[in-house]
Amino acid sequence: MGRLSQPLFYKSMLKLTERLQLVAAFLDPCECFADVGTDHAYLPVWMLQNGKARYAVAADINPNPLKNARNTLAQYGFAEQIELRLSDGLQNIAPWEVGAIAVAGMGGNQIADMIAGTPWLQNAEIQLVLQPMTHFEDVRRALRENGFSVLREETVAEGARVYLAISARYSGEPREYPEWYDYAGTLPQNPTETNLLFLKKVLARLQKRASALQETDVTESERLFKIIKEIKNACRADL
Repeated sequence: MGRLSQPLFYKSMLKLTERLQLVAAFLDPCECFADVGTDHAYLPVWMLQNGKARYAVAADINPNPLKNARNTLAQYGFAEQIELRLSDGLQNIAPWEVGAIAVAGMGGNQIADMIAGTPWLQNAEIQLVLQPMTHFEDVRRALRENGFSVLREETVAEGARVYLAISARYSGEPREYPEWYDYAGTLPQNPTETNLLFLKKVLARLQKRASALQETDVTESERLFKIIKEIKNACRADL
């Protein structure tokens, strides 16, 4: 699907942070977009301002972020086109009402639970763009175990942190992946500066865990050391 319409001129155009710019760049045009864990509703406003959606749902589990979102909608004039919704993850979002869903800023274990626990996401017409803050391996594992194909993943630096974004759709196709895939994904084949920095952080975390387990769980320690070696071997640049 191409761009829905040319973006209109707005007196004030919203500018996203670097990490949200990456999420926005991954999102395909759609009729209605859902931002789960929306906080200030920046992504929904950006999607409408840039002609990538006609309507949006800005959802959050807590009322206070929705108060922030309400202020944003009033500031940019989207109170009629963006619905604020109290929702624990996707529980209060209907499968027929959205074409693209962003989940940015949550822990990877929460996102993984959402993928595994929401059967209606298994629809090739729905795009997922995910930006886990932790446990990235849980997200990749949940995607592949539930029949999703990762279409694209990239990283971006914002301040001292490096953030990962993943675009995925349901394909239902079983695929074989090496054991290290859940930890590194396709990043080793695309050795950009931020991808390499992200991978170095992943390897440092794995190294710390593997070393700590050497005396208490030799089998798991050896497995992690093997994954570290395989990620380095898979990378097209030195780590």
